Amino acid sequence: MDDREINKFVGMKIKEFRKNKKLTQQDLADLVGVKNSAISNYEQGTRIPKRDFLFKVANALGVSIDEFFPIQNEETSSILSEINKISSQLEEPRQKVVLNTATNQLDEQNQEKKKESKVIPINKIPDDLPPYISRKILENFVMPANTMEYEPDEDMVDVPILGRIAAGLPLDAVENFDGTRPVPAHFLSSARDYYWLMVDGHSMEPKIPFGSYVLIEAVPDVTDGTIGAVLFHDDCQATLKKVYHEIDCLRLVSINKEFKDQFATQDNPAAVIGQAVKVEIDL
Repeated sequence: MDDREINKFVGMKIKEFRKNKKLTQQDLADLVGVKNSAISNYEQGTRIPKRDFLFKVANALGVSIDEFFPIQNEETSSILSEINKISSQLEEPRQKVVLNTATNQLDEQNQEKKKESKVIPINKIPDDLPPYISRKILENFVMPANTMEYEPDEDMVDVPILGRIAAGLPLDAVENFDGTRPVPAHFLSSARDYYWLMVDGHSMEPKIPFGSYVLIEAVPDVTDGTIGAVLFHDDCQATLKKVYHEIDCLRLVSINKEFKDQFATQDNPAAVIGQAVKVEIDL
């Protein structure tokens, strides 16, 4: 299972145990000290519950925290069962020590994963890349250090603005830090990096107007027809277009029909450096 599938599974189990207890979402929210909307988002799998929150939910529902996760391998399951067995015998002050220790370990692990994810992992890059895709760009594309950490329980997250991207002719890719814009926390996945880019051009209108902000999820490829941020090898130029994988090229299509298609070829290779997932404009 990937992270999103696990989130869905966890949400499904929370909902199942809540209903078994004949509790409403508001009842459970009151028991664990969060808003009703938070329980709804957790059950839908759109928010990522932290382990300390799951401990509270498990206690409120009278189940083991193990019950919230898919069956794991025998060794891991045995370790978690032993931890739960021992901690359940401790008095509450000592249980808090166990919880704090586990939370600190989880934070350290997430920090390590976050650092590792700054460069798009090479194992996500196929060995048989076509000649119009630049392996060098993918291997060396580094997420900016300005990417913000966040807690899933926060309502909004500040995500960095890193400059402009062309919606028309390619512009030089800019990675200067230019402030932040808030994004609802449930909209983000902790397994991904995100940044905002400002659109400079009219080729993606009316869907993406000139001057709007586009939230980019850093991924090394997108499916055909998806709007992606594409970085050209020559001159490090970036553009925002609908992406199509052809036999001998990458075809970049504008929404505005007044603009011609662009092509990444063997002589002018490019690579996808992110997927557009949200558009905002300030009036």
